[in-house]
Amino acid sequence: MQLPSQSRRTFIKSAAWAGGVAAALTLAPTHPVRAAAGRSVAVFGAGPAGLTAAHELAERGFAVTVYETLADFGGKTRSIYTPDGLPGEHGFRSFFGFYHNLPDTMRRTPFPGNANGTLDNLVRLNAEMIVGTNRKNLTIPLPFPLPFSQLPLTPQAFIDSVAAVFETLFRLPLHEAIFAAERLAVYVSSCGERKLGQWERMTWADFAKLDNSSPEYGRFLGDGFIRSLVATKSANCSAHSIGLVGEEYVWSVLNLNNNNDGRGNDRVLNGPTTEAWITPWIDYLRSIGVTFHAGQRLSGFQLDGSHIVSATVTDAGGGRHEVQADHYISAIPLDKIPDVLSEEMVAADPSLDSIRRLQAAWMVGLQFFLTERVDLVNGHTSFVDAPWSMTSINEAQFWRRPLSTYGDGAVRDVCSVIISEWDALGTFTRKTAKQCTPEEIAAEAWAQIKAGVNDDGVTQLTDDMLHSWFLDPALTGAGTPDVAYDDPIFIQNPGSWYDRPDAHTAIDNLFLAGDWIKTQMNVACMEAANEGGRLAANAVLHASGVPGSPAKIFPRYTMPLWEPLKLIDRELYKAGQPNMFDVIDRRYPIR
Repeated sequence: MQLPSQSRRTFIKSAAWAGGVAAALTLAPTHPVRAAAGRSVAVFGAGPAGLTAAHELAERGFAVTVYETLADFGGKTRSIYTPDGLPGEHGFRSFFGFYHNLPDTMRRTPFPGNANGTLDNLVRLNAEMIVGTNRKNLTIPLPFPLPFSQLPLTPQAFIDSVAAVFETLFRLPLHEAIFAAERLAVYVSSCGERKLGQWERMTWADFAKLDNSSPEYGRFLGDGFIRSLVATKSANCSAHSIGLVGEEYVWSVLNLNNNNDGRGNDRVLNGPTTEAWITPWIDYLRSIGVTFHAGQRLSGFQLDGSHIVSATVTDAGGGRHEVQADHYISAIPLDKIPDVLSEEMVAADPSLDSIRRLQAAWMVGLQFFLTERVDLVNGHTSFVDAPWSMTSINEAQFWRRPLSTYGDGAVRDVCSVIISEWDALGTFTRKTAKQCTPEEIAAEAWAQIKAGVNDDGVTQLTDDMLHSWFLDPALTGAGTPDVAYDDPIFIQNPGSWYDRPDAHTAIDNLFLAGDWIKTQMNVACMEAANEGGRLAANAVLHASGVPGSPAKIFPRYTMPLWEPLKLIDRELYKAGQPNMFDVIDRRYPIR
């Protein structure tokens, strides 16, 4: 099959990049701020974590300057437009109902005509579709039509109710539905010490016993439905990380911990991320005094003992510039941190060395632009049997602005896909994604998607609908031995919690922000990034001695009736005994 050629990304490497990107792309605040002594902050990285830290500090009177490597802002969340003006992206955005920190920031970000700022640009999803080449497609309504008459507040009611969901909606055999519910009950009733001491040290695949289960069980409790909640793989992610999000989602389905905005337990933006969220956010931050410098990569810090005296940024032309501030926040991606960790910094704070042990994985965005609107489902689609572990969403149904107003006017929809598995052989090319050229990646992904959604006897996608495709430009060297991906996502491999740093460091004016530092949310997502930005802002507030209220960190929901069980489990854990509901797992010692 011959696919249309890829739309190539415009990198904005124009005259500004050739010589003077700092001057050309610096955005001055509309109301310059004169910093009081001790109140200047340099933030490196303009993703959600860095922007959140800037937001919280600027609203508290700090003079904040943000430095970003790229020519645009938003990090992994930003829209990436093709040369002909079509809206691509690193990957689609999901805003779950159990997010609280991020919606608070969005509510405080003005948007014309919206009473609740950019938060009002979220649209609720009504369904999730699970498709595969070897099974009948399944559409699950959101929220779930719960098959029980009372809330599952007690452990037995919880197990019975969750098992009923797994059996009726996910079509698991009864014994496996009960088993899966019991495993979730084990996690929910575990004390914090066990979660970090036992479940953090094993994979979700081992915790959920995926190796000894049916294919159907593995599809849903492994890398099928779970992948739509957590951007990771069950085989290399800690049971604590996936269990936490699984618990949050259960309470969300029951509407016990959702952000109280009436938008359900899964939402998406009503337009390209940059238009619906990031640009309004940047505009607001500029209006309260934040200055932005694009095309400025953090290169290192200069220390005097355990105090930073300056930082260095490098522009696209190789020019190096000194940055001086009272406080420094590094909100650059995890995979870029080792490049700026000098031996002098590690000597000042030995715990920083453990950051090098944290891992990241490829999750690459691919958009198929269509000449017809195709509403596969009013929500996300998970391709549980696809060897490249893909998820997608057709976005025109949610966007306020028609796709026909972009590009040449021929596009009516965009199927935005995330490819998560890069080391498995494709069905049609018999190559791994890492071995394929961009054209082969697009052809194989398109073929896998068609094989899934056209498998119910109804043809929903055809080749003549395909206008063009767009592969995340952070993927370079595709089809060569030098293939690389410059925008990987943090994965919570077993034991990684103990290598993750706090927002504050032993260097008295250096702070860290991101979804990979220690946060309540624990997993790589926008909510954790926002929380990480708030933690960094609060650490700056504390270090500066400036009076005032810290940024609020919204607590995770806890079910009151389960708290006594956690107290019992704490004593069991101290005694080296398993959780009261864990009758099968004796292989992993309690530490």
